[in-house]
Amino acid sequence: MAPKILVIDDDRSTLLLVTGRLIKLGYSVMTASDGEKGLELARLIRPGLIISDMLIPKIDGMSLCRTIKADPETAGARFILITAVFKQAAFRAEAASAGIDEFMEKPLDMDSLVAKVRELIGVSDEGSEPGS
Repeated sequence: MAPKILVIDDDRSTLLLVTGRLIKLGYSVMTASDGEKGLELARLIRPGLIISDMLIPKIDGMSLCRTIKADPETAGARFILITAVFKQAAFRAEAASAGIDEFMEKPLDMDSLVAKVRELIGVSDEGSEPGS
């Protein structure tokens, strides 16, 4: 069974880019475009990894992570927070205290993202992309 990943971003192009790459690698991927829907899905599918933008509607990425990590049902999920805006050391420290496992800046480097995904939840059943 492929590891489950939940991707949350209100930017459709980022959502499609990340989701497309992860599906090609054999991961089972679901998406949400706001924090509320992301929280519902996290509780429903219990993903091994959540990749969320910081600035999303309804519940921001950091608050979402805190809520997920506080719930025993979803606390085991690893969490990658992505942002184009918040890059200061103080923000990174706050993100770490919220339970964020990894922090990535936009624009996303897809190879780095894939490496982080593999590091946090392992390689999917498929192993690697065709031709790589």
